[in-house]
Amino acid sequence: MTNISLEPHVNNATKTIKVATISPWLYGQIQTNLSEATKFSENKYDLVWSILKELGRMLNIKYEIVNHTENQLGSFENGTWTGLLKLLKNEEVDILGIPTEVTFDHLDVADYTKPLFQSDYAILIRSPNTFTDNTFFILTAAFNITAWSMVAALVLFSGCIFYVICHSLKRNNEQQYTFLDACWVFCSIFLQQGLWKTPNSFTGRMFVSLWWLWSITLLAIYSGGMLMTLSSGRERFPFYTLDELAYLVQYSGYKIVTESSSSSHLYIKDSLKDNLKKIWHEMSINKKWINVSSFQDGKDLIINQPKTVLIAPREPLLVLAASDCRVTIVKKSLSSFWCSICTRKNFPLLKEFSEQYSLQK
Repeated sequence: MTNISLEPHVNNATKTIKVATISPWLYGQIQTNLSEATKFSENKYDLVWSILKELGRMLNIKYEIVNHTENQLGSFENGTWTGLLKLLKNEEVDILGIPTEVTFDHLDVADYTKPLFQSDYAILIRSPNTFTDNTFFILTAAFNITAWSMVAALVLFSGCIFYVICHSLKRNNEQQYTFLDACWVFCSIFLQQGLWKTPNSFTGRMFVSLWWLWSITLLAIYSGGMLMTLSSGRERFPFYTLDELAYLVQYSGYKIVTESSSSSHLYIKDSLKDNLKKIWHEMSINKKWINVSSFQDGKDLIINQPKTVLIAPREPLLVLAASDCRVTIVKKSLSSFWCSICTRKNFPLLKEFSEQYSLQK
């Protein structure tokens, strides 16, 4: 291991650093090797404790877990800091044992080590219904019920017109069809089948020819729809874009769930995107916002209440989705951010923490 020169206050004497955290599950699987934890830890919330453990060994540090009543990271409200940030400002703790999103707003009361990893905000929902029909009726999945109804109505309407045309031209030696046969002509054309007898008149032949051209176009659309049906996922999500989510929150009774230790609600609040502005308006004005004390509580809430979605950093949501098939992460990704270890202002070991972490990556 490369030796580095430490500041005068870092010596062989054991140092005690006060640490504050929130969620008990952050004490999970502590890695024994920092480089392995950095590369292979699936739960990056555990990565913070892996780093603290390794740095404690290298710098001869002991950690004191501070008991407190705070249940969120906190923010600047009404002229004062709240949550864990208040503890940092008052120097009641030295560092936070959670990966903290790097934001300029916190630099008045806190410092950051070098970034640990880049993450983004994701959306957790109750697992959607899955289309599992593998019978003959999968052949109808390319069109919805409205499209099929329109095709059936058009076949009947065209059959009626064709029946009238043929009977009107009976004296001109036109082929004669019953109403059922006339409808079957266009059903055969739609299915790309040949006709057992063709009309003799120019009017009848032009009408059938136009139907052939239309059926070719419809077949191309059907082929494309069937290809998408067979090649794409069969999950039916309630929304696919933020605009659709904003609409559901505005008009369909959906509620946004956030976890108190993350800054996801601040991200929504400060966003300049129109769809997120609409969502924040519904959250703050129309009370469509539920703030829970843990990610586990958020998961249980969206399972029991279908019209709720949990917006939070991706890492804890990946753990929830991997451990419970009743929830899943939507494919839409929100804004990215960097996570770091947050310390109080003028923390004497800030430089050493960053240097040792950089050497072990």
